[in-house]
Amino acid sequence: MNIRDKVLAILNSDSKEAFLLAMGHRLGISARDIFAEDSLDGLRRAQACNEIMISIWSQVWAMKEAQVNGYLDSDFLSILVGKADVGDARPHLRNAIEGALHAIRDAGAADQPSTGGPPPHG
Repeated sequence: MNIRDKVLAILNSDSKEAFLLAMGHRLGISARDIFAEDSLDGLRRAQACNEIMISIWSQVWAMKEAQVNGYLDSDFLSILVGKADVGDARPHLRNAIEGALHAIRDAGAADQPSTGGPPPHG
């Protein structure tokens, strides 16, 4: 399963909101790191991260409001990639996606019962 398929599967699951929040958080960290590197194209990349974050927060907001429609999942992912490409921030988007996928997977693993050792005493 490629990364696009993994993202679309998460966006079509109960983990969608947690995934989007984790992805937005990681993009915020990327933007902060970009500003710290003081490079010539840093502002453009940081702006792209900001635009992606705005799209993510808008999508989360739409999930909360009954009368507001968010983007279709496949369209939403394409929009994020387009915003990343405008600012040459695709590596930052990919890192945010991969980090959010790991966070969701790790959270799911934490929710699973332990398979070894004695049960906790209570």
